[in-house]
Amino acid sequence: MISYYSARLYTILVLIIAFGSCKKEQQQLLLPAEQQWILDSMRTYYYWNDQLPSQPAAAGSASDFFASLLYSKDRFSFVTDPGAEKKEYSSFAWYGFEYALLTGMSTPDKLTGVITLVVPGGPAARQGLKRGDYFTAVNGIALTASSKPVAEQLLRSGDGVRLTTAAFSGGILQEGVTLPVSYSYYSEQPVYTSKVLSAGDRKVGYLFYNQFNGYYDQVLLNTLAGLKQQGIQELILDLRYNPGGDVSSSAKLAAALCNASADQPFVIYQANRNGGRRTSSFQTTIRENNYMPLSFSEIAGYRVSLSRVFILTGGGTASASELLVNSLRPYMRVIQIGGRTMGKDMASFAINDRSIPRKTDLVLHPLVFKLYNANGQGDYANGLTPDELVDEWSVLPLLPFGDVQDPLINRALALISASPTGKRLANAADLTTAGTPRPIRWRNRNFPDGTYDITPATNGVLYLVSEQTTRPALPVEVSGDRFR
Repeated sequence: MISYYSARLYTILVLIIAFGSCKKEQQQLLLPAEQQWILDSMRTYYYWNDQLPSQPAAAGSASDFFASLLYSKDRFSFVTDPGAEKKEYSSFAWYGFEYALLTGMSTPDKLTGVITLVVPGGPAARQGLKRGDYFTAVNGIALTASSKPVAEQLLRSGDGVRLTTAAFSGGILQEGVTLPVSYSYYSEQPVYTSKVLSAGDRKVGYLFYNQFNGYYDQVLLNTLAGLKQQGIQELILDLRYNPGGDVSSSAKLAAALCNASADQPFVIYQANRNGGRRTSSFQTTIRENNYMPLSFSEIAGYRVSLSRVFILTGGGTASASELLVNSLRPYMRVIQIGGRTMGKDMASFAINDRSIPRKTDLVLHPLVFKLYNANGQGDYANGLTPDELVDEWSVLPLLPFGDVQDPLINRALALISASPTGKRLANAADLTTAGTPRPIRWRNRNFPDGTYDITPATNGVLYLVSEQTTRPALPVEVSGDRFR
């Protein structure tokens, strides 16, 4: 027999459970189906899924809802709408050029546009624009601090622009002709230029590569093969504006540069607790390409067989470009020259709604993986710091890619051929064979000018020891037959 109190307690529990179920259903109904799908996807795949709000409020649009979920340190996750009629991209996407706006080149209140990159064969190139050109107005609107947002929007719109060009004459920036640049379809072939330069008695290959695009991997490999046939002994790889792209293309290039084996790690993917940790070898990563799924042995035939590589970087160097720099370091010496990179040390993939019927046509691109190299090194969200910090803007006008007077290229050639002052350094063997320190003259921004002794160390590094002190200075690496 059930007592009154037992029956009453049972009734209360049923009411609580029923009320809780209704409340849960109400919470689910608070989010439109499209936004609920976004939340579910982010809870599954997003790297920072532990930072997602437990009960996010609905937003006015699905895109706004996605943005409201992002972790405060996330700079790169985004969402796209394939059905949107009007898109804003960039001057690069529409017209095939990139630019920067500088102050102080004419009057204090005016800005000056500088063309930093022109895609060969693109709309801007067909109008005669080239790297280093100046412009002072867009669609007749003079460039100033107040008009900057308007000018930038015009350059993103794809509606066509008119650039008022300018040039220095007698130290004064004077306006020239106005060039119309209209959108027309073009395809960027990312190997812009390659050539052989000289640094002392060394043949130096130079390659400007602007995007890791799997469709053009064969072009990249053929270019490396051509440089190899010309007998290069060093390589300068220019990635200063390369925003990244296919990870598999990055692995192909790395395999052609270093002496890693097929089963050695190229990249380590660290996901959230749902995804765990995965190591991808060179062979595996190279095969992840729909355009050109070569085997590792096929890539090996293009190897340039160098002990080191000089990589030029800047704030536009991102994603797969940074991955290349970081993933090469366990296998060869990488000398990074230029500016700090963007700091995209993560990867994403596209997430589509595959349910029937679809809840949304939006495509999510959340950050999903942290990227590490074979030694477990990564976490460069603040960018990769160069070994040699060089300001690209120290020489104006900007010079063509491959010009030996370009500050970044010039620094690489100086390091290859000589000491920072231009003198050739002694061979490493000459410094160590005798087993006793030998004095040399060393000039470097890390040390005071003076005479230093070369002292071998057990870790294969040479130390500079001053005449005035026995305390070791900074370690100096030995690579190949040159002492740096």
